[in-house]
Formats: sequence, C-alpha cells, structure tokens
Amino acid sequence: MATYILRRAIGVLVVMFSVVTAMFLLLHASPVSPVNQLAPQVAADPVARAAVEHKMGLDRPLVVQYFDYIGGLLTGDFGVSLYDGSSVADQIGRALPVSLELGLLAALLAVVPAVGLGTWSALRQGRAVDQVTRVVTVVAMSLPGYWLAVVLLVMVDNPDFLPGAGGYIEFSEDPVRNLQVLLLPALVLGLAAFAMITRSLRGGLVEAYASDHVAFARAMGSSRTEVLRRVALRGAVVPTLTVAGVLIGGLLSGTVLVENVFQIPGLGQLMVTAFQRQDYQLALGGCVATAAIFLVLNLVVDLLYLVVDPRTRQGLHRA
Repeated sequence: MATYILRRAIGVLVVMFSVVTAMFLLLHASPVSPVNQLAPQVAADPVARAAVEHKMGLDRPLVVQYFDYIGGLLTGDFGVSLYDGSSVADQIGRALPVSLELGLLAALLAVVPAVGLGTWSALRQGRAVDQVTRVVTVVAMSLPGYWLAVVLLVMVDNPDFLPGAGGYIEFSEDPVRNLQVLLLPALVLGLAAFAMITRSLRGGLVEAYASDHVAFARAMGSSRTEVLRRVALRGAVVPTLTVAGVLIGGLLSGTVLVENVFQIPGLGQLMVTAFQRQDYQLALGGCVATAAIFLVLNLVVDLLYLVVDPRTRQGLHRA
C-alpha cells in the first residue's frame, strides 16, 4: 500500500511539474507584456520600456527565468507581482481561503442532496419520482452557469437575506452574513455537480440492484436497508466517487466565472485581474495554486478507493 501511495504522489508531482512548465511557456509566449499596462508615454518609449523590462527581469533569457521560477517554487516563493511589486504568495494566501470556502459550500450543497435524491430515485425506478429526477438533472446540467448567475442576481437579490454581487464578509467576522453572501454563488457553482452525481449514483444503484449479489442477499433474508447499505451502495460508490472527485476538484479550483459575476474576492477573481493586467507572475501563481488543489483532491479520491473498495486493496496485495 505504501508503494501505491508513493507512486500516486510521484505521479501528482510529475503532472504538477508539467502544468507549471506548460503555463510558464504559454504565458511568456503571449505577445502581451505587463509593460503595456504602464503609462502610454512609457510603453511607447523604447528606452523607458527596456528599462522597465530590465527592472522586472523580463529581458533575461527565457530558460533563466524558468529555472529561477522553478527554484522559487521549491522554496515556497511565488515571486512578486509585475504590476505593483507585492508578494504573489501573500495575494494567493488572502484569496485562496475565500475560494476554498466557496468550493466547499458548493460541494456540500451538491453532494448531500445528490446522495439522497440519487438513492431515492434508484429505489423508485420507473416511478414518478425517478422520472422527475431524471428530467431535473438533465435540466440542471444544461443550464449555463453564467446565465443562471445573472438570472439569480436579477430575480433573487435581497440585500437583507440573499445579497447579490459584492459585500463579501469573512466568516470570522460575521458567519451568518458570510454564508448569506456565498449561498447564491455556491448554488450556481454546485448545480451541475449535483445533477451529475445524482445521475451517477442512481445509475450505479440501478445496476447494483440488478446484480446477482443483491439477489443472493435478498434470498438470504437481508432487509431492504441491509441490502442497500451493505451490497448495493458498495457496488455503486466507486464510479460515483470517481465522478464526485473530479467534480469537487473542479468546484474548488474552477470558481473564476462565479467569483467574477458575484464579485467574490477569491482566487478566480485574482486570476482574472492578473490576466487583465498582463501580470505573468500573479497569473502563473494562481494557475499553480488551482492545479495543486485539483491534483491533491484527485490523489485523495484515489486513496479513498482503498477504503471503500476491498478489491483495490486485494489487487495491491497480489501486486
């Protein structure tokens, strides 16, 4: 098992290195430059432009810049913003908890009702509840997130109960107001994940109930609850866990659209600001943090297989 965990961790590091390299090359291959955001008289003056680029270190060979950046990452140094000289790590440190809170709330709003509705729908296969669930989940997956966010801002915005854009308050300052501000964006962010997890769990349970294992458990006199908990759910949880892991990773790392619509000062809004300012260091730091969250969560899902699926543990022992 230790070998498996080590192999998966090394795989995460390799992917992370590939992501950092690809993003670094893509950003520096772009024709835009942070110098373009300076005053027009500076950006248009070749001498002044060269002086600013030298100060920012943009005139050094790309290979030198790359290895300097990788060396900084290994020591926890994300560099400084090319726009205002502030620490990239400090800016990410302020924005990341906001995105994590929003992503976790969205995951909670997606997973809890999805498990209940998916199970209920499978137990009532072919009945009205099942038909309604299938229609609702298809609609939920089809709604564009940006459109839904705008509709909610227009129709549901209530400054006293469910405020729309702006007005973010930290949880430590006012927990109730914090949750009120994050509820609408969390609903938008988690709606598609709720629908996909519901459909995945329903499909897995329907397939499990048609298996010989369930038929044998019923023939042995197991109650309906025991069949569901000990047999059916075990067969359905692995594919659902795979889907949920990818989706939750996307919720925690893919908040760019929602944060900008609702003006949430998280990592997504920070990255948009960085790209608008053509700030290589800040944009790259945000991408690295986002990729790290996604990869770590997928590693956690891989390790959860060892807990929920005995066949995985048996395969490791045979290997």
